[in-house]
Amino acid sequence: MWKKYRVLSMMLVVFLLLMTAPLVLAHTVSQTWGAANEGTGLIFNTPVAMARDSAGMIYVADMANHRIVKINQSGSVLNKFGSLGSSNGQFNTPFGVAIDNYGNILVADTANYRIQKFDSNWNFIRAWGTKGSNPGQFGLAREISVDSQNRYHIVDEFNNRIQVFDENGTYLYTYGGMGTANGEFRLPQGISIKQSVTGDKVYIADTYNNRVQVLDVNGNYITQLGDGIQGDSGTRFFHPRGVSIDTNGDVYIVDTFNHKIKKYNSSHVYSWSTSIGVVRLEPCFPNQVIPLGDGSRFIVSDTGNSQLIKYRGYSTYASVEQHIGADRKANKVFSESVSSAVDSAGNVYISDTFNHRIQKFDSNGNLLAKWGGNSGGGGPEAYGSYYWQFITPKQVWYDKKYDDIYIADTGNNRIQVFTPGGTWLMNFGYYNLLLPMGVCTTSDGNIYVSDTGHNRIVKYNAFGYYVSSFGSEGMGNGQFRGPSYIAADSLNNIYVADRTNNRVQKFDKYGNFIAKWGTNGGVPMEDPLENWGEADGDLFLPIGITVDNENNVWVADSSNNRIQKFTNNGAFLEKIGSFSGTEGNFFSPWGIAFGNNGEMYVTDALLNRVTKFVP
Repeated sequence: MWKKYRVLSMMLVVFLLLMTAPLVLAHTVSQTWGAANEGTGLIFNTPVAMARDSAGMIYVADMANHRIVKINQSGSVLNKFGSLGSSNGQFNTPFGVAIDNYGNILVADTANYRIQKFDSNWNFIRAWGTKGSNPGQFGLAREISVDSQNRYHIVDEFNNRIQVFDENGTYLYTYGGMGTANGEFRLPQGISIKQSVTGDKVYIADTYNNRVQVLDVNGNYITQLGDGIQGDSGTRFFHPRGVSIDTNGDVYIVDTFNHKIKKYNSSHVYSWSTSIGVVRLEPCFPNQVIPLGDGSRFIVSDTGNSQLIKYRGYSTYASVEQHIGADRKANKVFSESVSSAVDSAGNVYISDTFNHRIQKFDSNGNLLAKWGGNSGGGGPEAYGSYYWQFITPKQVWYDKKYDDIYIADTGNNRIQVFTPGGTWLMNFGYYNLLLPMGVCTTSDGNIYVSDTGHNRIVKYNAFGYYVSSFGSEGMGNGQFRGPSYIAADSLNNIYVADRTNNRVQKFDKYGNFIAKWGTNGGVPMEDPLENWGEADGDLFLPIGITVDNENNVWVADSSNNRIQKFTNNGAFLEKIGSFSGTEGNFFSPWGIAFGNNGEMYVTDALLNRVTKFVP
């Protein structure tokens, strides 16, 4: 009898655990779209850092292709090394590459949380590092630079520090730490060391402090470029990511969110900056710059457009001299895939933002149509402001009531509406919107737009006429900081990915606040980096959002590189994916959409792919 009661008690405990624990559902990868057919040519996939060896050859961390590409200064390919994996000589989203004083090659094998070292012929020498925050571990290994003693200074971005190792990979010391004081960092990314017999100087792109700090090799502050205030001038930057020193001491800084390269002389006096191209919209979010050693030419990794641009600098300006790498504009290839939508027939619409187009597929991934400038041909030159053209489109939404496709044409400050067959119907928002990222519709025929630049939600009627708006900049209930994508449920409630506040907010159709959730229960902090959470239900700079047929809310927790599922009141249910280039994982997921049979399409902005999951 006692044995019987013990079995019943165990069954009751298991039942209670199942009732109280989050329900974990299985999602299987069915297809992946977006691979480019490179052939014998060169097609980059989110290139980031670069290095130059003593012979002047250039090494490129071709991040989403999981390899290092070696080219000469004319752009001819000399070698492509590496593939996706975790074995010696394989990489998983490598961010950094450097050449040490003896010609050895160092690679920041970022999603494998390690550094790999090779000789100049790519023979493996050693690897070190694991995931973590202890000495010798990495939160996110980014760029590498080498000092005159052949010590390796490695930017450990998520731990806000620089770790220093000897040439055997032995940990030596750390400098930095989270903060805004001299010698402290907020998500540092780029690094370059100016070797000198009078003392090496370390230049660090202190990205979220909007400055470049100059330190000695022990981390002692010397000076800085930029006053630390977000802006665009000779003394201000907007999230600088890269820095390099030419042989004559000139300093080149990648001012990423201003889409510029800024040059300073050896005394740190501002000389000039590049500007975004008019014929080709480039560079878009450049990541790194490498001077070629002749005092004038330099190469930029145009990360958004997945290409390299070679410039020639003059006394007061620089001009484009060459493009390296073919455009990612072939059919079924993406240049930052950022949103997805599915119509009643199961067709899938993908917002291919830096190709300035929408690509339409059937549920098996067969291309059906392309919308955008140059007949949807894509490329940095395909942007435009006429009807049926786009500039960096973001969220795409299917309206079930009228069977229409709504597109947030972000760079044109408008919303465009099409039939599923591609017939243009209307656009609206020119005089109300500033860089709108999100759009959704409700069953009563209204349209809601995430007016990102104005930190509010704007409501329009079915004809695109302004009705009302709600929200303002701030951290309170009903306030926003960078509202991104938006979604509606079957009851016409509105859900907003409130990006910089690290949360989701829920409203009724009149704009009345209902609920919030995310890191710290949806209560933000002034500095989003201080409010960064990775636990279940936490959010870090979320962008994408959608609602399934059961009114569950799915959030693209973009900077945590995962998808999270919540009830419509914010209770955590499950999560999918982590930071990796392997199948079923992500690096900056943005868009989520569901088909009629529960299939889920996730767009990955930095891996330039769409993953189809089936339940």
